[in-house]
Amino acid sequence: MSNLTHDKRTNITIISGRDSAVLEEWFDSLPINLVAEHGASIRRYGEDWTHEKEIDQSWKPLIRPTLELFAQRSPGSFIEEKNHTLAWHYRNVDRDLGFVRSRELLDSLYHLVRNAHLQVIDGNKVIEVRVAGVDKGVAARKLVEEFKTDFVLAVGDDKTDEDMFRALVGHALTIKVGSGHTQAQHSLPTQQDVIVLLNQFIS
Repeated sequence: MSNLTHDKRTNITIISGRDSAVLEEWFDSLPINLVAEHGASIRRYGEDWTHEKEIDQSWKPLIRPTLELFAQRSPGSFIEEKNHTLAWHYRNVDRDLGFVRSRELLDSLYHLVRNAHLQVIDGNKVIEVRVAGVDKGVAARKLVEEFKTDFVLAVGDDKTDEDMFRALVGHALTIKVGSGHTQAQHSLPTQQDVIVLLNQFIS
């Protein structure tokens, strides 16, 4: 990625579900834009973080007890709390148990958020709850319109990247990494294939 940043005509943005502290730790040395928590916070290169939604913790006591219950019932799972998000990770749970518990949790959460301005995201071995109105697609469209670039390449491998692919129809070349149904125009089997593609851009 650092090689891509050497071309001053290239503008790179990482849009992630991770929180701002993690993204800073990983990418702070690179001259790129960072988008945390699926679009809730944005840091344009050289600027401070801005929040697309006001940080509101008032909803978390409604959701946290349910996540804690499922964490207790699912050995290997854990809860992650971010500014705008609560997440239940089950990557290390027995595969069959993890699938059953995740479907049960989704059902419980959908009932809890029915009358709240919250969104439930069924991600890759993670279920997240966040304030509604922000996603990777909203953030991507905002930055594409802001930077007014000639060509946009959007690549992602997570379920939440489908929001980005949908939002960028007609505005970008979109690529899903991995198998399965997608809103992206194209797909590549592995992350290594993405590296090969990016190296072709550099050369």
